[in-house]
Amino acid sequence: MTDHFSHHLKAFFSKPLHGNSYLPRITYKLFKMNEGIIDIANRFLAEKKCTIQEIKELERWLSDTKTQTEVESWLAENWATSAEIDSNTLIENVFTQIKEYQKKHHMKSRVSVSRILKVYQKIAAFLLIPIIGLGILYWVSQSDQSAGQYTETIAPRGQKSQIVLADGTKVWLNSDTKIRYPGNFSKNQRDVYLDGEAFFEVSKNEHQPFVVHTSGVIVKVLGTKFNVKAYSDENQVEASLFEGKINLLLRNSSNQTVEKEVKPGQSFVYSKNKRQLVLNRFPQDEINGWKKNQLLFKDDTFGKLVRKIERWYNVELIYDEQQFNDRRLTVELYEGERLERLMDILSLALLVDYKYEKGKIILTPKSKNM
Repeated sequence: MTDHFSHHLKAFFSKPLHGNSYLPRITYKLFKMNEGIIDIANRFLAEKKCTIQEIKELERWLSDTKTQTEVESWLAENWATSAEIDSNTLIENVFTQIKEYQKKHHMKSRVSVSRILKVYQKIAAFLLIPIIGLGILYWVSQSDQSAGQYTETIAPRGQKSQIVLADGTKVWLNSDTKIRYPGNFSKNQRDVYLDGEAFFEVSKNEHQPFVVHTSGVIVKVLGTKFNVKAYSDENQVEASLFEGKINLLLRNSSNQTVEKEVKPGQSFVYSKNKRQLVLNRFPQDEINGWKKNQLLFKDDTFGKLVRKIERWYNVELIYDEQQFNDRRLTVELYEGERLERLMDILSLALLVDYKYEKGKIILTPKSKNM
């Protein structure tokens, strides 16, 4: 069995080069890691499949001050290589899931919450190092808030919602959207966590950036109007800027963390799988039409349209995906339009019949004999 080695990064400040500006200097410390516990930790992170004895070993490893360097390096490595960074990836899989496992098997807990948070905060010293990536920024900003201060607002399928945050920022939530935010923002920046689609009118504050965290992209602004569509179960993250300026933090195809600027009138589409970003111009009515209860599709695929219909009307469409998903349609529906009206349009456009069945709409090709 080959030894498992890891580079543990330590940052400290060098002597000033220009005026009083200190630049971070990086050194590398090579050490041998416990390959057995690393295998358990990786397996638990990916599959949550471990024996009771392995869970006990994992907990001891996380809580033992003698293994702190190993834990820090393992966390940093996972943050650096994870394809998607979201609020469920590390803390829930490594900490909450352990707690649930213990409760299920009547085990006593040894892991300290403060111990884990200290590890996160220590790794935060490496925020300027691109190899570590977005995950640290995501989690450190969360740990800056004390537990229990966050509120989650949900706009369920078939409904929309509007909220006003503590700083006066207005947020419109599209159907099937969740947003998490603190009662009071930290002094350094205003962090919110989005799963779904939302339109933001951000109160301007040059000293306190507004940051929207999603499963694939982090959007950073000072004061502006923009729309973000970032459902965790979809591969694409989309954002469109109406006023002001936004900066994007994301990973490119080389797994490097990069920052991109978006200007008014531009929209971006980011593929989480391919890690590719495309910038386009956009018609405003198509992007924020949902905020006005307008459902607009212009030369969109039926597969994309289906996801919106299911969220808007809280139904499930059953159909032959291979036959219909790539068909392109243009549809415009406005406030007050019933689902039946939409289905009549689709029936004519796709040459299908439809029927309702317990919250589902089943589409079948029209008979050729009709």
